[in-house]
Amino acid sequence: MRKSDAPSRGQSQRTTAALDDRFARAVLEAAPTIIYVYDLKLERRIFQSRRMKEHLGHASSPDLPSEGEWRELFHPDDAANYASHRAGLTKIRDGEVMSWEFRMRDGNGDWRWFLGRDVLLERDPAGAPRLIVGCASEVTEQKTAEELKDILMSEMRHRAKNLTAVIEALSRQSRPKDNPEVSAHFDTFVGRLRAMLSTGDIILSSRERMADLLAVSEATLSPFRTDETSHRLSIKGPPITLSEQTAGGLALAFHELATNAVKYGALSGASGSISLSWSISKSHQASMVVIEWREQGGPQVTASNYEGFGSRLVRYSVSREPGADVRIDMNPDGLYCRIQFQLVKV
Repeated sequence: MRKSDAPSRGQSQRTTAALDDRFARAVLEAAPTIIYVYDLKLERRIFQSRRMKEHLGHASSPDLPSEGEWRELFHPDDAANYASHRAGLTKIRDGEVMSWEFRMRDGNGDWRWFLGRDVLLERDPAGAPRLIVGCASEVTEQKTAEELKDILMSEMRHRAKNLTAVIEALSRQSRPKDNPEVSAHFDTFVGRLRAMLSTGDIILSSRERMADLLAVSEATLSPFRTDETSHRLSIKGPPITLSEQTAGGLALAFHELATNAVKYGALSGASGSISLSWSISKSHQASMVVIEWREQGGPQVTASNYEGFGSRLVRYSVSREPGADVRIDMNPDGLYCRIQFQLVKV
């Protein structure tokens, strides 16, 4: 090659830049998501990696602006939410990701789900958000799977409630009539089973299969609330999310404490009261859940009323929790029980 035929350095750089541009365009068009840049002042997209209509199998409309294209395909309910999402973008912070889900109609007339995720790209000279870069990824399969899961969970909850009704009906028919001692043990067993089933219903109603401590407490102690005792039983504490195992164990513990309160403690008379409360104690090592069951105003109790299987069941209910500790005191003014365990993030 003669020297005059060799490409100049500038020509080589321009060629490389052109190749880089074509490569970047190919990557954007092949990516399984639609990438866009939205101008908040102009209220329109100034860049979009490919047309939404083409992605959804519609005939191409090159003359239709991207904003009109999106509005034409939006589900009516999501079109109403689009304005509020766009208004929220005017207050977006640096590094913040604002997400929203919406539906678009495809070429067959079906609705397909998308997840939009937007971040701040540039501010105007006054410091207000100006350019937003985002992506719209299809999540139809995930949404369909979630809907199927919800249907299955609903069916499981329905069957669990039916099972509870069947168990209670069988218990009424099977309960011994001529042996009070056996009947008492039978009723205790059915009560414990009912407490577990009610907690299971709370777990199944949660997509994450978790339970709130307040919901578990209310469900477990509901059978012990009557017109006479409801105002004598208080429950309070901050929101705490429990795993399935922890929720089930605490349901058994609360049921056992309430059962004994009816037999021997604050709920066996007309003037006693029960306070169930909890808090979170934080240290440099871990956060501990501290639950306190406090009875007052009932008859004087003795250790023999609670020691035995009942107290062992209360201790066993949280024995598998990290840092578990159970304290049961027979105070002159009523039984006091403190249950403590490490709060595990779920």
